[in-house]
Amino acid sequence: MRTFARALVLAFLALLTTTALGVASAFMAALALGATVTALIAPGTGTHNANDIKGYNANIVSRYLGGTDCTAAGNTCDPNAIEYPASFWPLGFLGNWCPGYKCDTWNQSVGTGVSTLDTAINDTDGPIVLFGYSQGGAVVSDELRKLLNEPDSLAKISDVVMIGNILNPDGGLWNRLGFLGTIPFLNVTFGPPMPTDFPVHITNIGFQYDPVTYAPLYWGNAFALINAFAAFETVHGNYLTPDEASSDPMAYGYTDAELAAAIADPANTRTDSKGNTYIMIPAKSLPLADLILSATPASLKPIVKPVVDLVAPVWKVLADLGYDWSGDPGIARPLSLLPFNPIQNWPAVGVKLVAAAAQGIQAFIKDVGGPTTTKAPSAPAPETDTTVSTLAAKSAQVAKTVTVATEQVSDAKTLTPKLTVVKHSDTSEQNSADVTTTDVTATDGQKDTTSIPDDPSAAEPEKTTKPTDTTAQDDTKTSGSTADEHKKADGTKSGGNDKKADSAGDKKKPVNDKKHKKADAAADKADTVNDKKAAA
Repeated sequence: MRTFARALVLAFLALLTTTALGVASAFMAALALGATVTALIAPGTGTHNANDIKGYNANIVSRYLGGTDCTAAGNTCDPNAIEYPASFWPLGFLGNWCPGYKCDTWNQSVGTGVSTLDTAINDTDGPIVLFGYSQGGAVVSDELRKLLNEPDSLAKISDVVMIGNILNPDGGLWNRLGFLGTIPFLNVTFGPPMPTDFPVHITNIGFQYDPVTYAPLYWGNAFALINAFAAFETVHGNYLTPDEASSDPMAYGYTDAELAAAIADPANTRTDSKGNTYIMIPAKSLPLADLILSATPASLKPIVKPVVDLVAPVWKVLADLGYDWSGDPGIARPLSLLPFNPIQNWPAVGVKLVAAAAQGIQAFIKDVGGPTTTKAPSAPAPETDTTVSTLAAKSAQVAKTVTVATEQVSDAKTLTPKLTVVKHSDTSEQNSADVTTTDVTATDGQKDTTSIPDDPSAAEPEKTTKPTDTTAQDDTKTSGSTADEHKKADGTKSGGNDKKADSAGDKKKPVNDKKHKKADAAADKADTVNDKKAAA
């Protein structure tokens, strides 16, 4: 019995212990999810103490630390920028890089930054996110190499993020110039590149054309180099702006939402063989164009902007030939003196140039207020006040009739019951006059009247250019006979009536001549009889 009771008590205690351990584990997990994560920041050149600049650290956390423990749900992020010289002797003419030309050299400044960062890691409980910007990227890169030999400090690091990293393996400016080694006079060492075999994931972020982190590969390309120099002014210093120190917008005018979308876009991401991520934020414009327009007085912009917009698209295509982002981004590549990669898809380059030229021309036309490429709807035909003849107004109904009439009807054929005779040489002109000036008595549905009336009293008109005028009458029989004979001689066109006009001197066909002679003889005989009667 005692044995059974003891076993029961032991079972109860085991169950209670298990429950207690489960509750403790859940409690510890809740504490872990709500942990405070420290972001240790190494600022860029010219920023000695970023903690004194309002908005600097906050912009780092909100823009670039997404996806890290610092912004994980339930965690609290504590950004803390280290203080170090962040200088570059003798570049005293560049902002705060070396005030009064009295500052540390590059190697001295970076060395001090590494020591300060290492101390901060040792003094901070984890987890820690390391962040470096520009020269700060060199500080973090050198610290990563050091941490490989410090396992206790290495265990605290949860994420590594760098922007504008000058030691970015493929594109970092110091790695492009890595063949120079160390220049003793300046105390500058070009490289080595950021280690890619670090056990914690590394994310490199840079804006396109930033010459510090994405420098051209082919330095024989003048278009790429000039544009890169411009990007140093318009892009490299604007990853974290605006803040208390600068009111400039973010590079290329990006908003925080646009930047987040670009960072999340897989199309902008490359991955090295170790799994590290390299993100290139696409350029919205050409840095050279931005620099020129920003330096142009407002009064001259209407002149300068069209020219810049005309040239910029083609310049961009030519400048892009100075870059090559193929291959493993974790492998450092020094610069080449070639202007471009000779082995590439040149037809595609030609197509891009043609498209860029068209884009530039369209932008130029738009800037100068020219017409757009949008096709306007067709306008109706304009009305006219020009006088139109009666026949033209009725051309829809009688077009066929008019066509036939002009080919077959003689000058004497009109719409009136009168015969008109004109000279042969004026046939076409008089034919037109007949159509446009003769009084029209027939309706639209009537056929054109071309026959000579049967009235024996019809008069024979004199030669005239007016189709409606008439002259003294000739002998009735002669006129009727002559008209009938001409009507029979008429084939398909108006030759018959023309031959009647030839009685004034034109040549006639033999048959007509005989008929006219008979008519003249009859007339002479009648005259003779009349003369005799008069004499009697």
